[in-house]
Amino acid sequence: LRTPENPANTSAGLNFSYYEGTWERLPNYNALPAVATGTAAVPNLAPRLRDNYYGLQYTGYVTVPVDGQYTFYTLSDDGSQLFIGSTLVADNDWSHWFEERSGTIGLKAGTHAVTIIYFQQSGDSDLQVSYQGPGIAKQLVPASAWRRAGALNQAPVANAGPNRTLTLP
Repeated sequence: LRTPENPANTSAGLNFSYYEGTWERLPNYNALPAVATGTAAVPNLAPRLRDNYYGLQYTGYVTVPVDGQYTFYTLSDDGSQLFIGSTLVADNDWSHWFEERSGTIGLKAGTHAVTIIYFQQSGDSDLQVSYQGPGIAKQLVPASAWRRAGALNQAPVANAGPNRTLTLP
């Protein structure tokens, strides 16, 4: 069973990055500049800025209540993938109509790192993330299970860069 990260100072929801482009398969979003970033309560398409030719990457954590085998599902039009830590659990990557894919992973109770990536070509669109596990019938992962790093209402931290010495004539 995978050991959870159980990070301190989390708050509700997930972080997202939004991208624009045309892809047939999921790109490496980490190599692309994000058009927008923010937070969302659940992974869905609400942060999109247009209806076609865009992508989303959600990062954060998912909390599971007990040790056991969990099956995660992505239902999407077009492509999507779900990772727990660095393990690809649900691979639904390609340009397609509404399709659901799933994968199973053994998890210890706690809060595990998660990444969900999605892209939309044109036409219909959807992204849903569900799970089932010990004592949990298949359902959309509830908002209460999603967490993101950093507590709410943290004071901002200014960083002006390294110290500089100026020499004037």
